[in-house]
Amino acid sequence: MSEALQKSTHMITILTLLLEGKALSSNDMFASNSNQYFRTIKKQGIELIEVWKPNDTNTGRHKERRLNQTIDNIKRAENYLNKLLGKKPDEAQGSN
Repeated sequence: MSEALQKSTHMITILTLLLEGKALSSNDMFASNSNQYFRTIKKQGIELIEVWKPNDTNTGRHKERRLNQTIDNIKRAENYLNKLLGKKPDEAQGSN
């Protein structure tokens, strides 16, 4: 699998889980630097709510992220996901 395709696959997985209402941390993803994916999502204008949480296994902490559930923000996330999936705007609208 090419690196670009693998990055898109990780991004698709993250966006899908966020749209399902899940809260994610970098430890939830099987990628070497999954924080880069959250940064890319935010650069697309998608607002994430980020909260520092204590680690379960040590004294450190990590960020837990979830999608801000405003209508406009959800639409931005869906549009970006559809772009990553290669869907055209008219195909994406028919899926709702």
